[in-house]
Amino acid sequence: NGSNIAILHNIGRCGSTLVTSMVSKTKQCQVLSEPIALVNVVDILTQKERPITRDAKEYYDLVKETLLVLTPDPNRKYFIKTDSHTIYLLPLLHQVLPGIKESYMHRAMKPTITSRLRAFSGVGILWLTEKMFIPQIPKHLQKLWKENRVADFSHCETMITLASFYLYLNETRDRRDIKSFSYESLVGDKSSFCRSIFQEIGIDMQFVELALTAMDKDSQKNSVISKENVAVKKIEVSAGALEWGKKLQN
Repeated sequence: NGSNIAILHNIGRCGSTLVTSMVSKTKQCQVLSEPIALVNVVDILTQKERPITRDAKEYYDLVKETLLVLTPDPNRKYFIKTDSHTIYLLPLLHQVLPGIKESYMHRAMKPTITSRLRAFSGVGILWLTEKMFIPQIPKHLQKLWKENRVADFSHCETMITLASFYLYLNETRDRRDIKSFSYESLVGDKSSFCRSIFQEIGIDMQFVELALTAMDKDSQKNSVISKENVAVKKIEVSAGALEWGKKLQN
């Protein structure tokens, strides 16, 4: 029933990759980071006219079979850190595998978007971002983007980030089985954060100190979004984009 699977949904640029490194250090779970199979499922389902809702039973088999292919051993623990856009599967996962443990990691809006801009401004030009990621958000939010579109990368990233927050908040209004963790709590008290998330995943507390050693290294090292590469970019999300995002929220 999925009780051996823990999934960490996330907003992106919020420390979720670091958490994945911490879990991997313990060697208590098979760790899967952003498996492309789940991203492909999102691509398939968001092209359909039917929204991804809890009662979209025609999608159940595809989602369930994909999860089972990724986690074939029922006697082994699995930890899946998703791509930020996999949040759109949130209404379906607990329907197909009721025992699955789902968590969500987030960060305050302004630093999230600023971090995304610094990370992807050199590779994520507007037309590519619109082509790849806007089609994945719910259709009524796609319509909202088209009606209010501003041809600017920071506005597009604001829309994508708002869509992710919306999916999480909308889906969890009547659910108490998804734990929420913040980037701010991670940097505020690393040990307490690690204990909380390990308790949720099912990792023994004896591994906390070992896991914390992962924080000594850059979890994105040797990538285009390493700390070294991102630090040299002094890009900030514009006040105009933030104000535009607030109007869309209302």
